[in-house]
Amino acid sequence: MNRFAIGHVLIKSKQLQQTVRDYEKLGFTVTYRTDPAKAHNALIYLRDGSFLELFNPKPFQLPDKLFLGLLRLIRPLKPILIDRYISYIKSDEGMNDYALDSVLPEQAADNLRDIIRAGAKIGKKISMSKKLQDGRKQTWWMAMPQAIEFPFFMSPYTPAVTCTEHEITHSNGVLGIDTLVIDVPELEEWIMKYKVILDGASVSRQGRQCEFILGKKHKIVLRQAERYRLSEIHLLTSVPNLLSGQEFVQEKNRCLSIVNKQG
Repeated sequence: MNRFAIGHVLIKSKQLQQTVRDYEKLGFTVTYRTDPAKAHNALIYLRDGSFLELFNPKPFQLPDKLFLGLLRLIRPLKPILIDRYISYIKSDEGMNDYALDSVLPEQAADNLRDIIRAGAKIGKKISMSKKLQDGRKQTWWMAMPQAIEFPFFMSPYTPAVTCTEHEITHSNGVLGIDTLVIDVPELEEWIMKYKVILDGASVSRQGRQCEFILGKKHKIVLRQAERYRLSEIHLLTSVPNLLSGQEFVQEKNRCLSIVNKQG
């Protein structure tokens, strides 16, 4: 059985409120789970249980050089987490990370243990929390590979917050994630590493790319390129031709795409 599905994809923005308006113009319903005036992220929930996270990685306004200096000072406390956060600050705007969730949420800890035993180099679980708009404290854990290019793993949120029908309904017809395309410099090497963390996924090699089919029929495509980057995400939609001329047909469902600009 496939253990994992794509939980969410992170999309960096230096101007969160403007990015939220841009995505709303594209037909997405964008939701805040904290006070919008103080929020550093906003969420686009999808019907398949995944979501897109628009986020500004800097909690306060400081020059990048100074902020990076502060992060390096505290790095010894949680080096794997801080290294990933530093990569967020340094990266261009757009998609820059993603998380894998367990298809069966109650098996999240067991799944993590099993892939570590299989050879995945992943750090210890890191406990996280935030205050919801209704005042409740929400908790979860994350576990991050030592290499920042690989996805991190998450537990379910406690308490879980059920999305409303409005939050998962988008005027552009988006229903869920179809495919995440990742450019990699050494395809064979990356295929072997992904086989460890995506235990149970079906694998199909076609020329200069390799497709992994996960739970919820999510697909990850590793594509030979000069350097690593999250390149494209294709989203299932019931309404074609709304975003751009880029249109994909997959299993009789139409997809719209978010494509990272070449940096």
